Amino acid sequence: MKVDFNKLTKRTFDLTRRLIEKIGPREAGSKASRSCADELFSEMDEFCDQTEKQEFGVHTGAFLGWIKILVAFYVVSVILLLLDMAWLASGLLLVGILIMVFQFFLYKHTIDFLYQKKTGINVMGVIEPEGEVKRQIIISGHHDTAHVFNFFIHQPKLYGLRVMGGIGIFCGVFLFSAIFAVFSVPSVFVYVLGLVASLGMSIVVQLWFFAGKKCTPGAGDNLISSVMAVESMRQFSELKKSGAGLKNTRVMAVSFDGEEEGLRGAHAFAKQRKEMLQSVPTYLYNVDCPYLLKDMFFLTSDINASIQLDEDFAKMCASSARKFGYEAKTKPIAFLTGGTDAGELAKIGVKATTMMAMPWDNSERASVYHTPMDTIDAVDENTIKASMQIFFDVVKSLDEV
Repeated sequence: MKVDFNKLTKRTFDLTRRLIEKIGPREAGSKASRSCADELFSEMDEFCDQTEKQEFGVHTGAFLGWIKILVAFYVVSVILLLLDMAWLASGLLLVGILIMVFQFFLYKHTIDFLYQKKTGINVMGVIEPEGEVKRQIIISGHHDTAHVFNFFIHQPKLYGLRVMGGIGIFCGVFLFSAIFAVFSVPSVFVYVLGLVASLGMSIVVQLWFFAGKKCTPGAGDNLISSVMAVESMRQFSELKKSGAGLKNTRVMAVSFDGEEEGLRGAHAFAKQRKEMLQSVPTYLYNVDCPYLLKDMFFLTSDINASIQLDEDFAKMCASSARKFGYEAKTKPIAFLTGGTDAGELAKIGVKATTMMAMPWDNSERASVYHTPMDTIDAVDENTIKASMQIFFDVVKSLDEV
């Protein structure tokens, strides 16, 4: 399988740059995001054996909506405590915690109905093998972009402290208000708790401004990964036409919408395509935030560590990386760092992993992550080249089984 990865990398960068210049930021479910999906579809429609668009509903703003709900509930609860209404305060805070757990920790659609429903679009391209399909592998990215995270622009080194501090104070006030309510302590204690909680108001209220209204250019997070998938399919098509196609492995490229809205596009894709994805062994090579080659790793868990990914497949990808001389490791996702599209497909049995190439924990992220600086210049060309070398090597290994 002879592939010119330098040429493939250049085509990936050229198309990504052109799409960003033409379309700009792409909020999930927006006209811009749909236009980007159309462009990716048109590219794949030229050479894929099959192409398809999938429309789905996405409630823009819902995924991060829990943050402002927590802030509002906290302010009201402080007032209730000062009025000696510990039961109401603890009840309201508990509801806030449950919303946070289900909406963010577990990526459920708990409060989606409160937000306007828009139309998101996933796009898929397929290259069939020469013989019987015995397995299939998906390479994926997402074309929607994130809202700017203000905390990554203003005092980024305090990101973890500001977020965890606000959530910690919220949970702490809930715990004490619940204890005071259950044991019916004297009103003076409830009043003092209210005063103490009011002192934490500034830390909790700042969470209201966590995310801005504007979206990022979204080059590394994550349009370049979607384009990488498209260009990989173009290469597989050329190989097939030259008589060097895959024998028994179907290859698919998917670009998801709504990843930044809690993986809604991947959720819709897994739900609609469940039968097909379970018909033969299916692998997912998802790529997200491929900025820095030195920070490459493959995930073994997802969605705040609540979903197990395929550790064997992740190790296979990491082993392939080392074959080319790249340092790569496998590791679980850190709690409170979110999730990737791989998590939704893993739920239905797909052998999935996500390749990432950036610092990824609560104390450090890439400096451009979720900021206006997420331009094409922030992505290392060597990372994209490595990502495709690994993918093609893994596909070849699977096809030879």
